[in-house]
Amino acid sequence: MGRPGRILVDIGEVAAMALWHGNLLRRWADNLRTSLWPLPALMTGIAAVLYMLSVLIDPHVAAAQLGPLRHITYVGAPDQARELLATLLTSMITMASLVFSITMVVLTLAASQFGPRLIRNFMASFQTQTVLGTFMMTSVYCLLVLTSLGDRPSSDPASAYMSVSLAVAMSVVSLALLVVYIHALATSIVSESLVQTVGNELDNSVVALKRADVAHAPPAALPKGLIEHAATVRLERAGYVQVIEFGTMLAAAQQADALILLPFQTGDFAVPDADPIRVHPPERLTPELARILQDSVSLGVHRTPVQDLEYSIRHLVEIAMRAMSPAINDPYTAVAVVQRLTSSWSQLFACELPSGALRDNQGTLRILFPPLSFRSLLKASFSQIRQTAAAKPFVLIHLLKALEQMAHSAVTDEQRGYLEEQVQAVLEDAEREVANSQDLQDVRAQAGRALERLACPSAGGNP
Repeated sequence: MGRPGRILVDIGEVAAMALWHGNLLRRWADNLRTSLWPLPALMTGIAAVLYMLSVLIDPHVAAAQLGPLRHITYVGAPDQARELLATLLTSMITMASLVFSITMVVLTLAASQFGPRLIRNFMASFQTQTVLGTFMMTSVYCLLVLTSLGDRPSSDPASAYMSVSLAVAMSVVSLALLVVYIHALATSIVSESLVQTVGNELDNSVVALKRADVAHAPPAALPKGLIEHAATVRLERAGYVQVIEFGTMLAAAQQADALILLPFQTGDFAVPDADPIRVHPPERLTPELARILQDSVSLGVHRTPVQDLEYSIRHLVEIAMRAMSPAINDPYTAVAVVQRLTSSWSQLFACELPSGALRDNQGTLRILFPPLSFRSLLKASFSQIRQTAAAKPFVLIHLLKALEQMAHSAVTDEQRGYLEEQVQAVLEDAEREVANSQDLQDVRAQAGRALERLACPSAGGNP
């Protein structure tokens, strides 16, 4: 990613940037959302509550007093109730095993075709978590009710069991959810559905950015030798930067009257010896400040979309590149990715990217970090797709159409210049790789239309 010049913003923009920067709470929420166990664990706890309520109600329910509920309430001897519960429990465990088996097979096939990052999106599916939780809840509930009937002699007269009736109802619901789950699973692995799911995640990141309505201040002139004379704070371990607590770091820098220099941004892979945090002037560094700076940077074994705008972009790009591989050879999926990226870029062009520096409420520069740029994000979105599709005119033509459409959303001449760079790069690759003269002519014609649109932004686009 490119590292353009650092630009300063005042502390008044920190609140608006908070949605973009996020915090540890957002990271924990994202970890819970993308884990399969929290909701099933909660539903298993609900099963225990339902069990306690039902066994408390059973002794107070007489078959003769049921009235209209007689037809939907189980009435029988204890041994019959035990047999029914044992049958339901066996069926639930079998269906739960079936659900896990189907899930793993489909997930394995989809991950091999679209990339292993698909697993995260699948685990984040509320529907998947609900179905697995329902089967666990039903199985645990049947098991608990079955144990409560174990000490009742078979000679007891027939009684009404609301607990057994509830077990039957939960089993019916589980069976219905199994059918719905299989349908949803089959739908979710269709390439267009998967592209839309990842694209929605990208849109959520774009929405967190502030709409660009003011020009940035010019870059600040930094003292020479600033980095060389600064004290260093070594990270505790290596890993992907998942979250940076800018609010905490800014408050600590203001209290210490120091300038913090971060050599990384969210999504980068940080190495302790190669990427230390720097503090200037060096005498302001204290053990307490060093601890706060280390705790303000959350590292992990993988990237997440919490603060990392490029994460979802690269996920979409990976789907497109795998689709164009010789083993799959599905250019239509690659085109779907390009079109979905175009949709997100129509919003992204109007957003203000993190500028690379923060001031405190006194106007003093406190934090410098590598900023994002539209050029680097455009390269992340389209360069690898262009390189992989260099000999595929079908994909190149649709890529050029997408760049032409994006010209309508570009706000500044600088953004249109970046789009023109992409058009020229596509045209250069096509001139080198496309063998058929007719195909090459079609690519040139579409590139000409895209360049014409970029040269005349007022023709239907933003001024």
